[in-house]
Amino acid sequence: MSGRLSGAPLLIANLGAEEDRAADRLNGAAAAVAGLWRDLFDPPAFPWLAGVEAAAWWNDAAARRAAAKAGFALSGAPPDVARRVHDKAFALALAQEARLDPPTLRGLPQAWAPAQLLADDAADLIAAALAAWPHWAQESFTLKPRLGTSGRGRVAGTGGRVNDAMRAALPRLARAGGAILEPWLDRLADMSTQLHIGPNGSVTVLGTLEIAASRAGVPIGHRGECDPCGGTRAGLPEEEALREVAEVTGARAAAVGYRGPCGVDGFVFRSSENGRRLLRPLVEFNARFTAGTVAIGHLHRNLPQINKRLGIDPGRSYSFYIGHQAPPAGWPENGQPDCLFIPLCLGRLASSAGLFVSLDKSAVDVLFTPSASR
Repeated sequence: MSGRLSGAPLLIANLGAEEDRAADRLNGAAAAVAGLWRDLFDPPAFPWLAGVEAAAWWNDAAARRAAAKAGFALSGAPPDVARRVHDKAFALALAQEARLDPPTLRGLPQAWAPAQLLADDAADLIAAALAAWPHWAQESFTLKPRLGTSGRGRVAGTGGRVNDAMRAALPRLARAGGAILEPWLDRLADMSTQLHIGPNGSVTVLGTLEIAASRAGVPIGHRGECDPCGGTRAGLPEEEALREVAEVTGARAAAVGYRGPCGVDGFVFRSSENGRRLLRPLVEFNARFTAGTVAIGHLHRNLPQINKRLGIDPGRSYSFYIGHQAPPAGWPENGQPDCLFIPLCLGRLASSAGLFVSLDKSAVDVLFTPSASR
């Protein structure tokens, strides 16, 4: 899915391309994100979008061919580099090398290559790996695609057993580039840090967000705090640790040639051993534009209007929620003190996407769909 107007960049909204999903099948939240993404370019929501000739949501070979056919260079990383660092095995290897996971998880998540999944004894090898896990981890686990997004394509297991559904999924997961085997955790908060890696490899943190997700794990919005200059934070206790890990991850990706927008996803979970709140700071590195990039871009786009309406002084901040669709109870009406609702334009696409900001955090909290154990 692409489009180019006179003087405007060629935009290839190939959401889901890393999973080989056809871009023309976009609907619902994905279609809203695609529309919001296009809006970032006119006018540019970030300085690094200015002067871009062609951009894709995900830099794959098809996007590069489409840009070349139109006579333009595709902005960002070469497709082979984007695929290499987007692979969840990249993030897993760094997390293991730097011992980033809390002790209770160390040594449990594993990357499985396509050849391993196609082997005749693949199911037995997975069962043997599970048998080495502690009992709490065996109780609920998942095998998920290394190039998947939003949890699509994963297969669940329980009791340390490789069930029929998991056996049947092995060839599909092999064709998709392999899989990650990991425990299924009681998630309390999904978080992301948005980055931009410049042409010289410099890493800039755009902001940190808490993710609102559907029961299926699909992002439907973001919550956070913002200051008058656009500094964006998730507002959770684990924020600083998440940012530090994201910067290290971005630098590692830059060292192998990645350039452009990207995001680092992590989450807070409840320990099955003692109930403590723990952070898994690096789950995946998204080597592409993300819904979080889009959220921060639209927040920046509307800063003048927000600061004027709420009368934000330096040193103060406000809470916000940006949704790809209206919350279940609908968007609050304008006219409330210290609050502002801004419908987000998606061109010709009918959508209820919007941005709500308030000096009262509780007014934002009621719109947010928190993580559930999923």
